[in-house]
Amino acid sequence: MLGHHLRTRWIVVLFMATLITGCASRTHITSDGRAESLDPSVLPRTQTDPHFHYDIAPIEADNHVVDRNRHYEIRRLSFPSIGDNGQAGNLVTVDYHRSLAPGSHPVVIVLPIWGRHIYPSNAVTRTLRKRSNGRIHVLNVLGADYLIDWPKLAVETDEDVFFDTWVEGAEREITMVIDMKRLVDWAEDRPEIDGDRIALIGFSHGAMLAPALAAQEPRIRATVLVMGGANPHEVIARCVGARTENVQLHAEETFGWTKEEMAAILEPIYSPMNAVNYPNRVDPNRILIFDAGKDECVPESARDALWKAMGHPERYTINSDHRHAFYTMTPLNFNWMRKKIWSFYKEHLLGPENQ
Repeated sequence: MLGHHLRTRWIVVLFMATLITGCASRTHITSDGRAESLDPSVLPRTQTDPHFHYDIAPIEADNHVVDRNRHYEIRRLSFPSIGDNGQAGNLVTVDYHRSLAPGSHPVVIVLPIWGRHIYPSNAVTRTLRKRSNGRIHVLNVLGADYLIDWPKLAVETDEDVFFDTWVEGAEREITMVIDMKRLVDWAEDRPEIDGDRIALIGFSHGAMLAPALAAQEPRIRATVLVMGGANPHEVIARCVGARTENVQLHAEETFGWTKEEMAAILEPIYSPMNAVNYPNRVDPNRILIFDAGKDECVPESARDALWKAMGHPERYTINSDHRHAFYTMTPLNFNWMRKKIWSFYKEHLLGPENQ
């Protein structure tokens, strides 16, 4: 059971919260047509919720060339985070694949799986570069370190510190969303980037943050969510995986937290990042979801909740578990997912006249 001090702080937080599958079978659900299409031009262009407020100011980014080819110049951007983002030096680091084609072009922001696999981000970046032939810029956000301090959570024996570490993780996620909004500010001011054609994609953990970012950032024109979900408290408490299972077991053995109690404790902490708290903020016709029908990490309830919160957009459910569903974006499955992602962005960023 929670100690008195920890229980008191929990109450305070309550008030503050306002990859081998072979040829995997896939279920395709299109938009059901009930959600009204939203015109981004009539939506506010600034942040809409207090958790994500920040003072807009010019970003002084270190910006240097690291590679170059016929169509692209790759520049490494880094700038100070607005707070503690869990990354080295509290820096936001981005590989900017800047098209060398003349004119103003759309850009896709690629969110990483922080502290984990880089293949999905790099693969979709390569696809966008190759298929667009320089018609799309890419901002590939690097995330070498965890946002949530999983190693610490797996060994911490002080319940107050354990709780505070969860709060710190949630605050880092909020900070990262704000930093991505600042990255949008930076992109919008670049003459080679068309500020009316900014897009987003997130994978796994990145697909948990991307819905909150899309809800808070009406300047994002199109969003792809890959193996994400809503209700992060449920995902954390029930995910079957080495990081989460170690923490779940540790919490139960050390503090007596059951999975149900963990979910209840984490719900208000992660409320600002929960997509279900921002319904009808995005145009469902500009959202594309991929999920795994046998996902052992993101519960079906969390996947369905995300789909509903996003307004019932187009959705592909892959008959696989969480990790192996990513094989659909590899040559093992003929790069199926990457082709779908490209078709989606081609439609929403380039338009029929550029296809």
